[in-house]
Amino acid sequence: MRHDLKIWPQQFMAVLGDQKKHEVRVNDRDFRESDEIMLKEWDPNTKSYTGRHILTKVTNLTEGGTFGLPKNLVVMTIQVQWWDVSATA
Repeated sequence: MRHDLKIWPQQFMAVLGDQKKHEVRVNDRDFRESDEIMLKEWDPNTKSYTGRHILTKVTNLTEGGTFGLPKNLVVMTIQVQWWDVSATA
């Protein structure tokens, strides 16, 4: 399954630069290992998408209720598959 999610510019650049390898999210979409996550850069100042995006794949998932993680959260290990950073706001 594929999920489209907003991501703020600082976190977007960290994923693109391979410094950020995890996403912590409310598990309101029934995330699973092998899901695709399309991270769409969202500018909170203009309240709009920039047009830049990164396609990632969930390679590992830790569900809430384990390791002290609140039950409604999930930690996803992500691997970059593809990106488009040519668009700008």
